[in-house]
This record gives sequence, C-alpha cells and structure tokens, in this order.
Amino acid sequence: MKHIFEKMSNVLKHLEVLHEVFVNEENFKTEEKTDYKIYKQNQEELRKLLDGLDFNSQLYGKRGRQMILADLIEYIFLRRGYYSIQSTKDKENFVKAILHFVNLLMCYEAMTISNNLRKKVLERLGQEIPGIKDEEYYGDLKDFPGAVGLKRGESPAPQHIDKYFDSMLPKTAGGLWHELLVYVFLLRNSFGYIIPLLLSQRLMGFDDSIVPPDFLIITYEKRMYGIEVGRKKEIQSGSFSLQTAIPTASVDTENSRVSDRCPICRRWIPFCDFVIENYSNFKQKIMKSEIRCLEQCDKYSKEEITAGKCPYTKYSRNRAETLEYAQHQYANKLHYHYQCVLERVPGEIRKKIVNAKDKIALKTHYPYYSGLEELMKEKKI
Repeated sequence: MKHIFEKMSNVLKHLEVLHEVFVNEENFKTEEKTDYKIYKQNQEELRKLLDGLDFNSQLYGKRGRQMILADLIEYIFLRRGYYSIQSTKDKENFVKAILHFVNLLMCYEAMTISNNLRKKVLERLGQEIPGIKDEEYYGDLKDFPGAVGLKRGESPAPQHIDKYFDSMLPKTAGGLWHELLVYVFLLRNSFGYIIPLLLSQRLMGFDDSIVPPDFLIITYEKRMYGIEVGRKKEIQSGSFSLQTAIPTASVDTENSRVSDRCPICRRWIPFCDFVIENYSNFKQKIMKSEIRCLEQCDKYSKEEITAGKCPYTKYSRNRAETLEYAQHQYANKLHYHYQCVLERVPGEIRKKIVNAKDKIALKTHYPYYSGLEELMKEKKI
C-alpha cells in the first residue's frame, strides 16, 4: 500500500511543480512574460470561482471526508488500476488484490474497539495534517476510552463522537468494501460489461441532474441494468428507472456474510487464503457461498483448524440439547471468530468443542450478494 500512496503522492507533486513554476514570474524570460500574465490572470479567476463554489471542502475536509477517502481508493482501483488488466490471469490477480485490500479495510476498522490504535492514528494525523487538530471533536475522539462507531444502541460513545469517527475512515462499516466486492462479484459472474458509477453519483444535464445507481451493466444480450449496492435506496433507484427506462436492482449487503462482525471481539472476520485463492481462480466453479472448513480447507490440517490455529475460521451453529459440545451460550446461530469462542468457553466445554470436530459449525464464506437472481437466470438462458 505504501508504494501505491507514494505513486499518488507523486501525481500531486507533479501537478504542484507545474503550478509553482508557472506562478513564479522569475521563471519567465522577457519574451515569455505574456505566458506568465495569462497564467496568473486565469489562476486568480479560477481561485475566486472555486472559493465561491466551496470547491476545496469537496477535496478534503471534515464534512464528507469518509466519502473523499473512499473516492480516492475507488479511483485507484476502478478508474486507473483496471488498465493493468491485459489478460484473464491479470483479471484473476485483480480480483485477488481487491480481496486482500478488503481485508486491510477490515483491519482499519479495529479502531472502533481499540482506543490504542485509534489514538495512534489520530496523533499521527495531527502531525501530518496539523489543521485536523483544530476540528471540533478531534480531542474528544482521541481521548475517548471506549468503543466507537458501532451500531446505534451498541456504541458507548456519544453520537457526536461516533459521527466524527466516521470521517476518519473511508466509508466505515463495510460501505467501501461492499462496493469493491460487488464489482468483482459482477465481474466473476460474467454478467456483462460493467460500468462503475461510484465516482459519478450525480449525472448533470442542462436543466437538471439525476442520481444514478452504483453500477450499470450492459449484458451480452444487449440489455442494460442499474445495480445499487445496499438496500434502503428504493426511491432513488425507482426515480432513476422512471427517468431513464433502465431497470435497477439492489443487492443485499446486510446478509452477504461478508459483514460478519464477531459479537465477542467486535472485529470483522476477513477472507482467508483459501477463499481468496479459489474466488480469484475463474476456473474454480463456486456453487454455494458457504465453505465447510474441515471438509474443504487445504491450508490447515483438521487438527489445526479444530485447535483454533486459523484466525479466519468462523463458528456458527444452533444449540443442540443432544450434543454436549453444542450446549453453550455461543451456540446461538450468530457468526463468531472460532478463536474467540474457544477463548471464552469454560475449559471442559472447550475440550468438547475441539474434540467434536464439528463440520457444521466451522465455516467461512465466499463473497455472495443476493438480489440479482433474476439476472442470473436470464444470463443462463
């Protein structure tokens, strides 16, 4: 990631050099003074106009910063990064890169429950971007000792701190990673030609504008569909469809199994190497999203998995009165880190869980989004 950030920094430095040379009159020979005057006049007019539009706050500032951070990442991956794809193998590696990057985003979210990491990030931001220390609630967030940014009713932080925390990460709680994963989900399932509109959230016309969905798909049968990431945008999607006659579908992110936050440690459960390798292998047919770790995993032995050696294994099962290893408080259908369950249950129960080698309970998942089933049926015709 550091290499990517250095490259983007070089882009800004390059543009800054152009400006600094042309804004300095001493750089121009006598016969070039007209060039200087034209540049100076136009840059002054541009500055006034952009100040009037409040343009600078749209590039970086407290308001909407999480969107700005996410926009830059989506620009890197979906506007520039895909130019690196020249072959099917490149496409597979691109999908693999997205999955690994999503894991990094999930790691950043540890700041929700780690005031140690949160404080270190905020202190470093205060050093690198001094103006951020003057923002309202910066000190409140830096010094807050508990969890922040959890669902309403679950977070001990005051609402203003939760809201300010959102501005520190790119689209928290899965907003960004779902958009990236839906893109590779559409790509892998070969729906057609994918047009990301994540950076074009308002399409301007002469008299008005329209809010498009997150993606457009042009199918191989020459039909067009809009794809909206997440529910609760039915009115927006319906308006777009009425104005353009382009049908729009919403994909379900809440039940995608990519949004499993362990109820014990409150951290997200990321993708394991088995998932990443198989999902990015287009020759690998994926018939269902759930993976039974003890039956399918080739990264750890069965003994290692049941002992909790893999940090990615999920634990989820129903309580069963007839099974001694399924009679504890975490046998409640929720999805936990298996390691967290083993750490929390009493010693005797732990032994029973490990020795049971429970094929049903130990699992993980491929990325899958519901809501496009009808489109999938049409693709098969």
